[in-house]
Amino acid sequence: MILVITGNGKGKTTSAIGQIVRALGHNQKVCLVQLFKGEDFFGEQKILAKFDGLDFFSFAPKHPFCFKDVGRQQVVNECGQALQKLNEIAENNKYNLIVLEEFNIAVRDGYIDEDLLMGVIKKLNEKANVMITGRGASQKLTELADLVSEVKEIKHPYNKGIPAQAGIEY
Repeated sequence: MILVITGNGKGKTTSAIGQIVRALGHNQKVCLVQLFKGEDFFGEQKILAKFDGLDFFSFAPKHPFCFKDVGRQQVVNECGQALQKLNEIAENNKYNLIVLEEFNIAVRDGYIDEDLLMGVIKKLNEKANVMITGRGASQKLTELADLVSEVKEIKHPYNKGIPAQAGIEY
C-alpha cells in the first residue's frame, strides 16, 4: 500500500511516527528516510533510535528556506544521495514499511525529480508499504497512492509569533 500524508497543518510527521510504532508493535521491519531534518535534533529521532527493527537514514539536513547558508545544488546532491539509498533499499528490500519523510517537499521545491521518485516508490511498494509525508503532495503521487490524508492548519501559535517548542514541533 502507498500512503501519503500531506497538507499545511501540523501532524504529518506525528502520523508517520505513529505508523512506525504500530508496525514495530507487530514485529515488522521498518525503514525511515528523512529529508530536511538534521539527525539527533528532533525528539522522534532520539526515541526511535532506541527501537530494534528500525533503520533510520537522514539526508539533506538543511532546507534553504530555513538555512540561508545552504545552496540549491548542495541540496539537490544530498537528495540525490537519498534517492540512491532508496534504490539500494528497493534492490534488497527487507522492510515491511518504508517511510519517506518530507519527500513531498523535495519534489515540490525541485530537489528531486518527480518521475524518478515515482519509479522508486513503485519498486519499493512491490515488497513493502510505503508512506510519504510533507506539504504539497503532487497530483501524480496522490493518484498513485492507496491512501491520502490531508492535515489542515486551522490555527498555529507560530502565526502569533510563538517560537517552535521542543516536544511539540521538534
